[in-house]
Amino acid sequence: MSSASVQTSNTQTIARNSVWFGIELFFSLFAAFLASVFVARVIGPQRLGYFQYLVWITNITAAVGSMGLPMTTRKYMAEYLNRGEPSVAKAVYRNGLLLQTLIASGVTVVGLGLVFFIGDPAQRPVAVLLVAAMAPRMIGLISSQANNAAELMKRSTAPALTGGVVTIGLTLFSLWIGWDLLGVASSMLLGAAIETVLKLSDVHRRLSPVGACPLPPELKKRMLSYSGQGVVLMLLSALVWDRSDVLILKSLNPDIQQVTFFSLAFNLSERVLMIPNAFLTSLGVTMMAQLGRDSDRLRDMLVSGTKYSFLIAFPLLVGMACLSRPMVLLFYGHRYEPLIIVLTICALLAIPKALASPPSALLQATENQGFLIWVGCICGALDVLLDVLLTPRYGARGAALANGFAQTGAAVALWVRVYRHYRLNLRLGEFGRVVVSGGATAAVAILVPRWFPTYAGMASGFCIAVVTWFLSLRLTGAVNSEDAARMLNMAKVLPGSLRPLFTRLVGWLSGGEISVAPSPSA
Repeated sequence: MSSASVQTSNTQTIARNSVWFGIELFFSLFAAFLASVFVARVIGPQRLGYFQYLVWITNITAAVGSMGLPMTTRKYMAEYLNRGEPSVAKAVYRNGLLLQTLIASGVTVVGLGLVFFIGDPAQRPVAVLLVAAMAPRMIGLISSQANNAAELMKRSTAPALTGGVVTIGLTLFSLWIGWDLLGVASSMLLGAAIETVLKLSDVHRRLSPVGACPLPPELKKRMLSYSGQGVVLMLLSALVWDRSDVLILKSLNPDIQQVTFFSLAFNLSERVLMIPNAFLTSLGVTMMAQLGRDSDRLRDMLVSGTKYSFLIAFPLLVGMACLSRPMVLLFYGHRYEPLIIVLTICALLAIPKALASPPSALLQATENQGFLIWVGCICGALDVLLDVLLTPRYGARGAALANGFAQTGAAVALWVRVYRHYRLNLRLGEFGRVVVSGGATAAVAILVPRWFPTYAGMASGFCIAVVTWFLSLRLTGAVNSEDAARMLNMAKVLPGSLRPLFTRLVGWLSGGEISVAPSPSA
């Protein structure tokens, strides 16, 4: 296959996976926001604080307890599938699934024991359901990563949507009939179980025709080493990214409502971040697969992929920060007014996290996780130090600042590393044009809702901001001819009715000049 064909194939694969993963994440974003509004209004910030704390504990336990196996499974399945050795890839999957099932069972049993022996008796029924939900979530991660390794992310979409529909439907029903938090926790357990069963069944059907073989001894050693580093990274990720701030906030600040405000703000910004993550996850999947095909192209994919992620993440997160006041007051009510400033901080400081994902994926794909561990240790220490200094006085605002500054420090360190090690052309001028466009969009998003503080005003502000964003991209030249060529390659995975509209939009953004041949990047 020619170089241009490989580049086009990679671009279309990333686009196709982004579409499917984007559908899943868009539904997740909508469902989570809808559920959070109803739960917050019914439960209130005081009682919701302890529930959010229990959810955080189980999320962290499930992530760290996975022992890095999901990422290990994805990496080595992708490597051997692209080497043309599916039997070895199947052995990797079966080994990972068995170990993950054993670990999930053990973690769940220990968690249930802690609930009965040291947990709050008043919260015991809810805690039992949340702990029980860890097992299917942990096991389902292996099948999800098996789909990612095969660059078939659409296989995970239908099960995720089914589980999400069950979860949101039962959550709303339980609130309606007065089952309260017990019903919410039951919904989370049932939705996770259904999603996992569907994913496991699909992967089993796909791999059943492939012959089995034992894992090569040298591969076992590589997987053990990679998984061990993955455990450390997951633990550090929990400290830096996954709200360890909640634990310190609950310990050092007597107002339990602060946990609610921080958790809601962090969750909302993370959900919005999932939209560019649909592209970033697909990029990471293709980068791992590319390592088994042609590793020289990884550097080229990195900068271009980061730019397109930034084009998505920057306006969304800046827009959320600008619209935080009308959004919180209109959806959550005046009881949640302290959430406004926390949401603004979380949204703005989530932008560096979007930029940190691509270099992390490159370092993981090339088995250079050691630097990620060092960065995680240093930024984890910074996060904890800032939490201790800021949360006693500033509560949720202090936790948001601590977490955001740690994210920013990690992003800067990772980019300095890959820039020096891989000799990248960062093309900072192109990123600067995106920032200028975002500034103009932010001004519109702030002013319109202030002039018209209603649902209609917020909707109008959003629509005008979208138009301003595209107009600014055209005026600043943020989308060049090479970008347009890649985008048109991506358009081939869109439904036929949408392609002409997308093609005209891309042509207009680039000034009508589109290069014929794609550049050597993602």
